[in-house]
Amino acid sequence: MLLAALLAAADRPVVVSSLTTPQLVELCRGKDDDPTADFCTGYMLAAFDALSSARQICPAPDRSSNVAVTAAARKYLRKQGKKSSAAPAFVVRQGLKEAFPCKAAPKPKSTSKAKPTRKRR
Repeated sequence: MLLAALLAAADRPVVVSSLTTPQLVELCRGKDDDPTADFCTGYMLAAFDALSSARQICPAPDRSSNVAVTAAARKYLRKQGKKSSAAPAFVVRQGLKEAFPCKAAPKPKSTSKAKPTRKRR
């Protein structure tokens, strides 16, 4: 039984944070497009920078202002944060991934030509 618990725990990432998701929801109350330089804005922009650098999100230059990033993350956090048991970094990451998705790479076209089928006589 102990082994099963250890194996199950191994699948979950270890998150070191003194902040909980409900605490972040509380800290991020207010208008979505509030550009005030506060803890919430800093947290969202730091997550945005980290995810952009890791190419986990793909922001368009015309849609990635500080206000747009903070608004997208706050909106998602307000809707999903209270019912999520995930660490706040994962909730914010999901919100930013939905707001700034990366397009799937196009599938390469097949270069082989189909063989003509023969008619049976």
